[in-house]
Amino acid sequence: MASTGICAYCGAPVSSASLKCPHCGAANPLYVVPVRSAPMAPRTVAELQEYCAVKGLPLARLRYFIDQDYRQPRAFGIYRDGDDFVVYKNKADGSRFVRYRGPDEEKAVGELFEKLLDSCRRAGL
Repeated sequence: MASTGICAYCGAPVSSASLKCPHCGAANPLYVVPVRSAPMAPRTVAELQEYCAVKGLPLARLRYFIDQDYRQPRAFGIYRDGDDFVVYKNKADGSRFVRYRGPDEEKAVGELFEKLLDSCRRAGL
């Protein structure tokens, strides 16, 4: 779902779904790449692992753990727990925030994939 912000260059309202400001044409730093429109958007944990391998993503350096219940601080991950998929964020203090827990694998993978793409953009990958 798109949100609305203010263009840093001209001050006009701009949607996070717009690549550029419709008023001045400046790049929109609020732009969010739609996950499902990304090429080869993974829908399963196996597809997510393959995507990361093909793209050569440094998962350990980015602190992402796919198909692992990793318990150390400062990590994101996904794993299967019985019939549920769990997407988590381990905080610096060692506590865990569960971003998603449920049977929908595509939703779980999409949740982690969106965060992974954001981390890659921030790291310049």
